[in-house]
Amino acid sequence: MIRTIERGMDFLTDHYLAVCLFIALFILTWAGVGDIPTVSVLGMILCLAGFARQAVLVDLWILFPLILYNLAGMVSSYAAYRNITDGYASLHLVYPVIYLLMACLEEEEVRLLRRLCVVWAGVVAAAGIGSFVSRAVLQGSAGRMEGFPGNPNATGIFLVLGWFALMGCDEEEEEKESVPSLILSCVEPLLLIALALTLSMGSFTAMAVGILVVLTGKRKGSSGREIFRYACRLLSGASLGVGTGVLLYLAAARTSVAWICLPLLVYGLAVVLCWNKYKRFLKEYPWMAVIISVCGLMVAAAVIAVRPGSVATFTERLEMMRNGLGYLVMHPLTGVGPYQWRILNLHDSDKYFNTWHIHNVLLHVGVEQGWIAMGTLLFMAARFFGKKPELWKKAGFMAFCIHNMMDTSFFYMSIMALMMMTAGNPRKGGRRMINAGSRAAFGIFAVMFAYHLYFYITHG
Repeated sequence: MIRTIERGMDFLTDHYLAVCLFIALFILTWAGVGDIPTVSVLGMILCLAGFARQAVLVDLWILFPLILYNLAGMVSSYAAYRNITDGYASLHLVYPVIYLLMACLEEEEVRLLRRLCVVWAGVVAAAGIGSFVSRAVLQGSAGRMEGFPGNPNATGIFLVLGWFALMGCDEEEEEKESVPSLILSCVEPLLLIALALTLSMGSFTAMAVGILVVLTGKRKGSSGREIFRYACRLLSGASLGVGTGVLLYLAAARTSVAWICLPLLVYGLAVVLCWNKYKRFLKEYPWMAVIISVCGLMVAAAVIAVRPGSVATFTERLEMMRNGLGYLVMHPLTGVGPYQWRILNLHDSDKYFNTWHIHNVLLHVGVEQGWIAMGTLLFMAARFFGKKPELWKKAGFMAFCIHNMMDTSFFYMSIMALMMMTAGNPRKGGRRMINAGSRAAFGIFAVMFAYHLYFYITHG
């Protein structure tokens, strides 16, 4: 027992930076869109962890635009409030710190962090399912699953990013009957069942686009028949997982006897435990994968039928974007100011949408923080694709981008952090920073976090 504890402590010591980043994701999962005290203290701790690290190989073509985005946000905050704290920059300043810390990780640590993130996404999914069922049994009904992030749409894309990260794990490791690979195999059905309970149409759309990216990438070096079989296996797994979640939702939310969802919960547990056998079955009998994939179309139709108001929601978001376009040219350099679009929308002649963010992140950033901030986001996205990332990372990032074109996941700090930790690759195409340079960067960031915390405490 003592020797096991010693080995565990040695492991944590050897990989302390990856563990620190995972703990940061854990904390941010509960923070929603963030608050200054939590983010500032967390940022200072991360800077302290990075200050002790020496080897930094970072892609400056993403790090500098990320810093420029925050500087533009500070300028926008100052123009609107005469300080640099009452805006997004005081919160989003943690993003370049996370990116810089990712650049300190060796390949083995990156794989470890990615698997930790996948496991945490599985925990979020399992907890969400449990909360959904308990609410249905105790209250007699249940709405869409919200999960730890606090919003069904945010939880939905969080689970989608976790699914892409899971699918991108090393295939050689997955083929081994090791404990880590067996744990990861149980995570996939949990993610899919929980995703169905969110009924997030934007997340499903983003996931579909990401899958198309994967299938398109598989065309190189594979025959059409191989791609077709691979697609059927992929869709068969998604159909079973999502279909189970849809049944669970219907039993809990659309019947007068909500406790009937308990047998379906047991069925879902059986799906989780037998997932590896199910995947082997699909490989041995590819024609069954085709049949189940076709049945998946009925699952998709069921999801749409359960949320008939999703079309109206999408139409409203288009109206919201049209309203935002009217403010895009008002202050091109500084924007109208953080959190100001809601106030302007309240007083204009257009429909009042009663939300803080335009459900198109690129447009919202341009409206509230100016064109420079908006341009940095476009540049970083182009740089990411220009580096030709691994296929599943590319798919996950594409899903993240698509979701942000119709929702606000960029402003949920855990989602952005999860995307960076699972899809980001700051060392690829990077340049080595001297120790003095990296320590100076962490030091400056730490001072900025301390200033934001001090300002918040003194000015309320």
